[in-house]
Amino acid sequence: RRASAAARTMPVAPRHPWYATLEDSDVAALQTVCSRVLEGVDACAPYNTDWMRKWEGRARVVAEPASTEEVSAVLKHCDRRRLAVVPQGGKTGLVGGSVPVHDEVVLSTRRLDKIEGLDEDTGVATCGAGVVLADLDAFLRDKGFCAPLDLGAAGTCTVGGNLATNAGGVRFVRYGSLRGATVGVEFVTADGTVIDCAGTPLRKDNTGYALPQLLVGSEGTLGVITQVAL
Repeated sequence: RRASAAARTMPVAPRHPWYATLEDSDVAALQTVCSRVLEGVDACAPYNTDWMRKWEGRARVVAEPASTEEVSAVLKHCDRRRLAVVPQGGKTGLVGGSVPVHDEVVLSTRRLDKIEGLDEDTGVATCGAGVVLADLDAFLRDKGFCAPLDLGAAGTCTVGGNLATNAGGVRFVRYGSLRGATVGVEFVTADGTVIDCAGTPLRKDNTGYALPQLLVGSEGTLGVITQVAL
């Protein structure tokens, strides 16, 4: 018997009554604080399903901020209104972690795609969370370095998503885990607070809690990663 072309849709948890329902006024508010907001079934369709087509959400608005400040403003509004948010990077995961299951606001980090630079003395590169892994690797190879990880989705996945999921890849044996390679992270908490732990490209930092290590593998539950230092 021929296999179905699309995988069976997986069950999801019921919508929590604590969350508010997105209204037109919310869309208007997001448009005032974010430089790109997608709205409507067709525009949001690529963000509402995963690569395996096991999950499909009903998000009707996608915020694509171009700066940390815009990410903060979007999250502040959603927190104030009790609107559920789903962060998305390259959307290459196979477990549906970045796909909305109901009517969440999708926050895409793809426009946070600036490579800030490389400190060749320390070997630490700083870049936005939306930088594609292959682009970062190409940038580093031009300078005699390479990214500490590589995987099949390198041409699509984003560095912020790699950290959020603690991706492994084929360079794990030689360079170790991504957690070990992470020097710093800038992230925004659910209430819009910006926490910058990526400003100093130093591997030694004993100035308090190792917050970047908490963010690695957190999958958006503690905050939205906006910038990384590797």
